[in-house]
Amino acid sequence: MSTSTPTTSFLATKASDLVSQTPVPPSQARTAQIPLQTFNLPTFPAEAFSAGLTSLILTSDIKLDDYQSLLAQPFSVPDLPSTITSLTLELFSLGYPPGFLTEVGQRLPGLKSLTLYSQLLAGTTPHSRDDALTFFRLQTQLAEIHLLDVFAGDGFYAKLAATVGPALRFLEINFTYRHSDPDFLKSVPSKELVAFLRGGLLGLTASISSPDVTEDEDDREGTEVGILPVDIKDSGKLVERLRSVGGEMVMLDLTMFNLDLEAVGILVGACPKVKILGITVGVEKGWGELFEALGKGGRGRGIEVLEVVAVPGVAFVERIKQGETAGLSQDVLVATGAAGCEGLKSVQVSILRTHAEQWVREGDEWALEA
Repeated sequence: MSTSTPTTSFLATKASDLVSQTPVPPSQARTAQIPLQTFNLPTFPAEAFSAGLTSLILTSDIKLDDYQSLLAQPFSVPDLPSTITSLTLELFSLGYPPGFLTEVGQRLPGLKSLTLYSQLLAGTTPHSRDDALTFFRLQTQLAEIHLLDVFAGDGFYAKLAATVGPALRFLEINFTYRHSDPDFLKSVPSKELVAFLRGGLLGLTASISSPDVTEDEDDREGTEVGILPVDIKDSGKLVERLRSVGGEMVMLDLTMFNLDLEAVGILVGACPKVKILGITVGVEKGWGELFEALGKGGRGRGIEVLEVVAVPGVAFVERIKQGETAGLSQDVLVATGAAGCEGLKSVQVSILRTHAEQWVREGDEWALEA
């Protein structure tokens, strides 16, 4: 499991609230962050229950040599402040002792936001899998779920989708691409994500991020760049499902999947309220054909923020080799209005998450951000 903070995607940045960087006095703190070297949570002081804590972050600091044995040992989860509505669990690389998540869920029944990062959520046994599902079953108010580099066995994500309650409004599922693993895409539960699509869901992110670049030549993950997307045939008919449940979507990032232009048209037509859109798409002739597909019949007029991860076709690659820019141009962007995408305010493009560039519109002019 990676131990670095996941790269925040362009769309997630655009969709998230601004966070103040001003230091907060301890008496006004609303977040408790606790590193754990075992699965025994510390007892909260009495004042914590009246301090209005709203967020709890539990980070694994467990030594790998000790981890396996700790999974079989007793654990303790004391009472937790009932005011906590946001929970983050990160770096639990081998999962949790069976029953641990259930006890956490029982003590935090009012969660509205959950972030899980870099872990085996369901562990490696049927007991740990059932424990994870029970935790979600207890969370009837969960409106926002972020699953970042959360791996699980076949079928778990589909069962999780059936367990999550109807309060869910925003879902993010992201994986960091692993160049060192030739079977990486097989570990992504791409066919199971369609099970999360239902009425009431307003935002969905299903994406694959490129790994952070380092200067260590021995670190393959740090020296190889870009990603490979999941073929659309392995999406479990996700685009077709959006035809019936995508009408209320306002944010949609499907950059995990390699779409064709026909699928892009279906997608935009099925989700007329989308303002923030992210897609990975095959580009053969150039960027212009994409904007034509987006805007045909005026169906893309509501899109304000767009990210495009291009999968270049042979013709596009040859044009780049002959000196044509891989990115956008003023002419292409100005033409987006005529193509039916007159609402666009911000566009980011890349070639398989390399050579990224971002353009922002000010008035009638487009400017390339440094």
